[in-house]
Amino acid sequence: MRGILPDQYVEETIQEASQPELSERILAAIADPARIMLVAEENGEIVGLTQGRTNRGGYSWLGFMGVSPDHRRKGVGGGLLDVFIRRSRESGCTKVSLNTAPSLKPAIKLYTETGFIPEGYMRNHMHGLDLIFYSLFL
Repeated sequence: MRGILPDQYVEETIQEASQPELSERILAAIADPARIMLVAEENGEIVGLTQGRTNRGGYSWLGFMGVSPDHRRKGVGGGLLDVFIRRSRESGCTKVSLNTAPSLKPAIKLYTETGFIPEGYMRNHMHGLDLIFYSLFL
């Protein structure tokens, strides 16, 4: 995400991911029935990740989706998104929400082609980053 998102955000995320307690947090998240965590693999290599959660009130939140650069625009993100939506629906959710940076044009294209609609715009939300809030009604 370097060069796409603010450097400070990327560096903080990398630093957080290198903390020793990360594995404990991941194991706790996997055990949480409200979490939806998906991994796309090709030949034993992780090429995409999605994580989010279902929430009380009937909605789910897609917190992160990423696909390795070599596997972008090959259907990996769309496949992960489809499974996330299906799992949300199976959990009784009637809405899936997420936010993304306006600079992530391929992600925005994927979300809008899937039926997500913009519901709001947050200016200077985090590290000076603007975010668009999207939802898909199931």
